Amino acid sequence: IATAREEYRSKVEYYFSGETTVYTAKQVSRICKRWLAEIEKGMDRAMKFGTKGYGDDGTSGIPPSFFSYDVTEWELNGGHNDVGLPLVNAKAMRVGKFPLFLEGPVRYMKVIKDDDEKMKDIYEKVLNSGLRDQKLKMYYLSASLQGQTFDMGRQIAFSPGWLENQSIWMHMSYKYYLQLIRGKLYEAFFKEMKEYGGILPFMDPVVYGRPLMECSSFIASSAFPDPSVHGEGFLARLSGSTAEFMDMWKEMFLGSQLFYLNDSDELEMKFVPALPSWLFEDETVDHPPSFDEDGNHIVSFKLFASIKVVYHNPGGKNLYGVAPKSYKVTMKDGTVEEVDTEYIPSKLAKTIRRMTKVESIDVYF
Repeated sequence: IATAREEYRSKVEYYFSGETTVYTAKQVSRICKRWLAEIEKGMDRAMKFGTKGYGDDGTSGIPPSFFSYDVTEWELNGGHNDVGLPLVNAKAMRVGKFPLFLEGPVRYMKVIKDDDEKMKDIYEKVLNSGLRDQKLKMYYLSASLQGQTFDMGRQIAFSPGWLENQSIWMHMSYKYYLQLIRGKLYEAFFKEMKEYGGILPFMDPVVYGRPLMECSSFIASSAFPDPSVHGEGFLARLSGSTAEFMDMWKEMFLGSQLFYLNDSDELEMKFVPALPSWLFEDETVDHPPSFDEDGNHIVSFKLFASIKVVYHNPGGKNLYGVAPKSYKVTMKDGTVEEVDTEYIPSKLAKTIRRMTKVESIDVYF
């Protein structure tokens, strides 16, 4: 695969030939199936190789992220590089293993998100692995890199707990949290968010050292030699962490697929939020809960930054992947449309998506 990829890159480095090839849908389907099968084989091989690092004997069951390849046998091919050194063709290589990185389980979770048992299993493994900062109750970018050489890359130049060397890399940890909610591990996700304080705005602002609306490039982890900066955020930035947070918000308030096509290829709309009970009423804060005229707990937000959406939740229970019982859609001209199904039918869904005519949507659970 690597050879085919490099040959392709070489051919298209400067231009495309412009030639086209026509494939039938069945041919494309067969090609995709072969590609997916090869990827699955690669994942299985990677798990067999595993990881190796300080305190890591390779039996964690957590997917590895990186490997190195040392050429052990080669032959001269007669070529030379730009400075005259001879080129060779590799005949054999030895695979080198690295410590755990959080990126491995993050990517793995994308392909198992619909398998409850596998999701629970990998979460527990990561929770009890060298990727967990037990003091901060967050997740390292990597496990300990102790004993690694500078061949690994620039992360070795930093002190442990700083930048790419075993710090809390907010963008990557947010990617991990996002996969938890996408994989329907709701209890684990909200525990990581609120109880453990792994996600803004539930961090301790005194420890974090900056406003809780401001993401950082990284947080100094408990692996850093100076305990006084453990948990402090450095290099404020508006980047990947913000994007991942918005995806988490979307999963919480809208669900994974707000609009979709039904079996008749007609557009429909359905709110399937993942909201914990404490968002409706939290006895640990001073802010009082909100209720509708019937005494039901409510929370509200803006859809498309213009349409007010109100969730009516009797008893303020957890709404974990629960579909509504009915809707009330109020137009800007004062007219009201009521829907007594868990989804909003095509015509009304299209009107909502155009935004201009709709004032509010009341969603009843």
